[in-house]
Amino acid sequence: MMLTQAVRRAASIRPQGLAMAGDGERRDWQETAHRIAALAGALRALGAQPGVQVATLAHNSPRYFELMLAVWWAGATLVPLNTRLAFEELRFILAHSEARLLVVDESFADVARRVEQQQPGDLRATLVLDDDRYAQACAQPPIEDACGELETLAGIFYTGGTTGRPKGVELTHRNFAFAALNMQRDLLLDQSAVYLHAAPLFHLADFGIGLGTTLGAGGHSFLAQFSTRGFYERLARDGVTHLQLVPTMLATVLDAPERDNRLLAQVRSVSYGAAPVSQPLLARLLDAFPHARIQQFYGMTESCGASVMLPPDRHVLDGALAGKLGTVGQPTAGFELRIADPATDRPLPTGEVGEVQVRGAAVMRGYWRETDKSREALAGGWLHSGDAGRLDAHGFLTIVDRLKDMIISGGENIYCAEVENALAAHPDVAACAVLGLPDAHWGERVHAVVVARGGAVLDKASLDVHCRARIAGYKVPRSYDLRTAGLPLSAVGKVQKNVLRAQWLAQENA
Repeated sequence: MMLTQAVRRAASIRPQGLAMAGDGERRDWQETAHRIAALAGALRALGAQPGVQVATLAHNSPRYFELMLAVWWAGATLVPLNTRLAFEELRFILAHSEARLLVVDESFADVARRVEQQQPGDLRATLVLDDDRYAQACAQPPIEDACGELETLAGIFYTGGTTGRPKGVELTHRNFAFAALNMQRDLLLDQSAVYLHAAPLFHLADFGIGLGTTLGAGGHSFLAQFSTRGFYERLARDGVTHLQLVPTMLATVLDAPERDNRLLAQVRSVSYGAAPVSQPLLARLLDAFPHARIQQFYGMTESCGASVMLPPDRHVLDGALAGKLGTVGQPTAGFELRIADPATDRPLPTGEVGEVQVRGAAVMRGYWRETDKSREALAGGWLHSGDAGRLDAHGFLTIVDRLKDMIISGGENIYCAEVENALAAHPDVAACAVLGLPDAHWGERVHAVVVARGGAVLDKASLDVHCRARIAGYKVPRSYDLRTAGLPLSAVGKVQKNVLRAQWLAQENA
């Protein structure tokens, strides 16, 4: 099944149903399918043939989602670019991916002009889809859906590059089809669903749910950049029923002056990822979204998105099904998990901490132009996640930390996530991040950056007492940075610990 077939199906079974809604735009599925086919024709005229990479750089909008599907309709390979990258980072990806065409929205017209001057790699053309040019492209004669093979390369999605240069993850149409089917099933994405794209489309967490929504012939609502005002406006205008946010964004929505409980009550599904939700935040979510199923997803670019889910019935504070909130859940349909010794690559017994490894139909083909790294990541037929975790007796996975980010203090292994979970349980903590800092005596010390909930006053002594009741003494932070402002977040809502580390270093050297 190709995902472009889902567009044709939606136009057939729900021609006048809501397909796309954004600022000043609202279209049904019949018009959307026609526009995608016409836009594909315009891209084909610029060289978007089967086997050709098309890079895209844009903020969330109906046009951007149409563009991404049009790349597939034309038979080309999609290379979505992170909107927060610096120009040199973008230039590297364009050259490394061997993109022939770059398409941007008006926000990135300057980037397109700089690219045209330098023409990195195999790039042959750039296109700025402003109002006029987009209208012209959608007025072109539509072309037939290329309908390639399921094993054809559909996209190259680049990782964040936190350990060096970003890697291009090769994902096939089969990978995306499998991931979309999982999302449609797990989130109950039917024809009445309206999904809000609040996270950026270049990220698979959002794009994957978008594909599941399309598969279910539901509607898409778009938020160009996350803000609480925009969030509540979209809920009101488009009748949003499905959300996907990280916990920090969920807390922001609940604390917003624009909060409207009537609009929150219309939401039927709230999914989150990137970090577990604390018990205090879950209690607030259950109260704020009385009719919503709440679920957590864990996954990675290399698994085409989610591979593990903590289902709604486990998002409870008491009863027989409680007690799994600190985990990320069990494998979704079609995935297997195991915990292996990072040194020997052999499976570890239940309860022991090791590397999380995954296999399933949505796992990547490999890394683009990185044979050795592909072989290493997929050794033995398992995707090596680089995450440290453990499985309990019931197959629930707990992510302990990134293997490379583990703190070794006084010879003890300390996982940041475990300390963060302890801090997050404090009622006056709005957000926190833990990192290892150099220490003359201990080698590394546990350092916590903690943001107080509005109006609260935090101090080291009370946080120490709180943590010691929950974790071993050697894991308790030895230093704190207590703040009232929020933590630096990436484009997908993850805390940027590299920024926090740089801020600490700047203070040390001041």
